Amino acid sequence: MPSLTLVPQEIVERVLAFLDPLDVASFFQTSKQRNKLVYHPGDNHLWRELYLAQPFDDPRLALTPRLERIPAESINWKSSLQAIIRARTVLNDPSKCRPQERETILRTVMLRGATPAPSFCEKMLSKNLVWLVMMLRDGALLNGTIPLSPTEAQLRACLLVHLGLTPSDARSVNKAAARAFVYDLRNYFSDGGFGPYLPDGSGRVNWVHLHAIHRVVAMHLVDLREIEPFVFPPIPMSMPYCQSIVPLGLDLKVHDWAGIEGLWHCSLCFVDHRQLLRFRDTFRVLPVYFRVIGFEEDPERPTRPRLVFAGEGRDEQTMIGRVQMTPDEHLRWKWVCGEGGQAVWSCDGVQVGGVRSSYGVLGSWTTVFHDHHDPVGPLWLRKVKTISE
Repeated sequence: MPSLTLVPQEIVERVLAFLDPLDVASFFQTSKQRNKLVYHPGDNHLWRELYLAQPFDDPRLALTPRLERIPAESINWKSSLQAIIRARTVLNDPSKCRPQERETILRTVMLRGATPAPSFCEKMLSKNLVWLVMMLRDGALLNGTIPLSPTEAQLRACLLVHLGLTPSDARSVNKAAARAFVYDLRNYFSDGGFGPYLPDGSGRVNWVHLHAIHRVVAMHLVDLREIEPFVFPPIPMSMPYCQSIVPLGLDLKVHDWAGIEGLWHCSLCFVDHRQLLRFRDTFRVLPVYFRVIGFEEDPERPTRPRLVFAGEGRDEQTMIGRVQMTPDEHLRWKWVCGEGGQAVWSCDGVQVGGVRSSYGVLGSWTTVFHDHHDPVGPLWLRKVKTISE
């Protein structure tokens, strides 16, 4: 039998590209020469082929949070694939998670590099998002009872907001806790802009807060009774809707780079004081038409200026606000509304998923006065029609 050492390297690499990365790791252990072939190649060809053979999006086609292409030369195929395969191992069996490794795993599976789609109706769903749903839908890693650091808690909550609903969301104790959190003005701070942001004045998103908002809004979309087995509901606030929608040929340098203009449905949850003891809340959907009326330069993001928008709703309600990137590269929507030019209500939220995603904006509403006994509650803003439709 001829020795494998006589087989040309390019043939060996081609064969290895058909294997699972864990099998390739086993192959390298058979000899020093093979170890060198796998772990010290002259270029990234083998690792690129191994990566592209997995059920993931091609990162060269993905967009950054600012809707910019990722430079191909900056992609480290080897380290990226190794990190994802390690995360896959832990997701399949959380007991294999090493001490102090949980934060790394959570950061790894935050695959924000999903490829955009031309439209939601015609789109090819991102492979990254499909893979994440399959890996996370049972909530084994995300709903464990192991104590988490503050950073880990934020990362886990971020994944849960993007993922959608898990069995944990159907538990009565968790539903009650979510309502208690979002309707308590003491959980809103001036340093956080009275929105779902960390109370340290940084402007970074508080994903634990957004997760509570997600639960409360979801209660009005599906029946979250404690039933077995749990069926993963494909609600519009879930992973398949996190993909950026970028129509073919769209110039992302246009004034409406965030996809503001069009008809939106603003869903509000609120508690009637007469129902406070029963702790029931009401769900109302208001159609609003938004248009961009100006922009403001953002020195830190010259290609993504702050967008100023205005909105018109029923009952002569008018709105005006801004859309801009947060310090942690998420899209923040902040606006006020009222009648006759008098602002009464203040709304603040975060676009979940990529910019221009059909998931929409999760956030909170309260008054512009922020008095101690003012009402407060969650909101969900979702686009239903573009300006051209």
